[in-house]
Amino acid sequence: MKKVDLAEEYVRKYIEIGIKNRTSYSKRFIATMMHAEHPDMFKDVEDARSVIRVVTGANSRIKRKGSEQLAAEFAMLEQPTLECDIKPYDVPKQYKKALVINDIHGKFHDRKALEIAINYGVKQSCDICIINGDLFDFYGYSKFDKNNKIIQEFFTEREWVQDFLLLLQKTFNKVIFKKGNHDIRRERYIQRLDNKIPELSDLTNIKDYIFFDGSTIDIVEDYNYIKFGKLNLIHGHENYGSKSIHIAYKQLFNTVTNVMSGHYHITQSDFKRSLTGEIYGSWVVGCLCSLYPRYHPQGNNWNSGFAIVEK
Repeated sequence: MKKVDLAEEYVRKYIEIGIKNRTSYSKRFIATMMHAEHPDMFKDVEDARSVIRVVTGANSRIKRKGSEQLAAEFAMLEQPTLECDIKPYDVPKQYKKALVINDIHGKFHDRKALEIAINYGVKQSCDICIINGDLFDFYGYSKFDKNNKIIQEFFTEREWVQDFLLLLQKTFNKVIFKKGNHDIRRERYIQRLDNKIPELSDLTNIKDYIFFDGSTIDIVEDYNYIKFGKLNLIHGHENYGSKSIHIAYKQLFNTVTNVMSGHYHITQSDFKRSLTGEIYGSWVVGCLCSLYPRYHPQGNNWNSGFAIVEK
């Protein structure tokens, strides 16, 4: 069989598969498969790819009518690149009552507020704890000015987080950790270095970073949201442009659904009735970190807070 005939056979095969499965296989992919399965005919992938270009070019013998031809052409386009693969985390139905905590900020946590929140969750018989962002602070990875003495304190932040997660795992039936904007500081820092040192890419996985023996913690990416019954939980940084004095209103306006968020370290709520009578609510939950950060020690209106959510 000639190279051109084999290439045409492969192209027809992957066009049919692509149309059937509503996907696509690029010419590079088809060439890679051809070379792998027929190394005696093609010296490398580029050799196979050059033949495929001939087969699929302007004078291609692979002709279809109207929309079928367009479908065939799309079936050979390279797949798009997804920056965010949005897959909501749906809390399993067996969990009925959640303690929601957020903005702990690692070693900047408020010990008294954190202990009150956990104890109250236990007294209310919560069977799941949801950490809705900023468990870590990652102070050392901040782009803002840093204090060297504080940086040294944060050398043990990873160990503190592991111990705290273990405490939660022993206390509640299930623990979910959704990443916030501070929780991705470290991976963003490594990703910037990764452009120069590709070997660092494997270090960005926070699941490996916080792993401890016997860990059952579920981790949700910062760009995804959590569904708990009719409530949707976001950290708050996802809605770009929500920063204002009317945060709960802005979150409700942007999401148009029942939503709970943190991020702003204050407590707010807002409600709206739809044209058909449904009522939607937005709740912003306070923080469990120190209320007096060095960059804004006075007049910040922060308050401690947590939430109990029941289905």
